[in-house]
Amino acid sequence: MVKDFTLTITAAAQRLSSVLATPAVGGADDIPYRQLLLTTETDCFLGGSSALTTSNYGVKLASAQTLPVVIGPFETGPVKLSDLWVIGTSGKLHILGVPF
Repeated sequence: MVKDFTLTITAAAQRLSSVLATPAVGGADDIPYRQLLLTTETDCFLGGSSALTTSNYGVKLASAQTLPVVIGPFETGPVKLSDLWVIGTSGKLHILGVPF
């Protein structure tokens, strides 16, 4: 079943898993996804660690983008929400996940 989440972006780096009822790494809700699609209402930045900043990041999501940022699909080695971090100044990050 496809899952969707909306994460409020802050000026501090946070894991995408912050949207989960059990946000801890490896928690009951921290499931593997075959694919993630991400859109944002305001510019924000994604990365793979808590060292994420607005000048040290993996990919920028811009509010003007009409297409989502797509991570996957993965046949093996899936991604979890706890693997990714986001930072920005405000706004919302919309996440659509296709679980394994």
